[in-house]
Amino acid sequence: MKRKNIKKLINKWSYRLGLRWWNLDVEYYDNPQEIIRVFGNGDNVVVARSICDWRYATCTLQINVLELLEMNKRDAEFVIVHELCHALVNEMREEGIDHEERVVTGLAKAFLWTETDCKEGGK
Repeated sequence: MKRKNIKKLINKWSYRLGLRWWNLDVEYYDNPQEIIRVFGNGDNVVVARSICDWRYATCTLQINVLELLEMNKRDAEFVIVHELCHALVNEMREEGIDHEERVVTGLAKAFLWTETDCKEGGK
């Protein structure tokens, strides 16, 4: 995965997911101290996070560049699609995030499968 490909993936999937009318901001973090400040330094590595507000159609993607660059293109693409899907389901958020996480993971897999199916000749 190369750094220039991160923006390409965000542009590609924000278009495909119908998020171009949202105010989408991206914050890139590549300083280790900033990464700890923003993402923490717990047992689970956070590669990216989205902060969305469906009422105003705003979404900020926070990208842990050092982690994302270590991933292969397919895994990095999954992370981007997953985070953008949070904008699609943010309105359904209940107390906690467990339901939203399950739905977003399923949607991200479905969207990536759809792209693969189209490339292989499926309609």
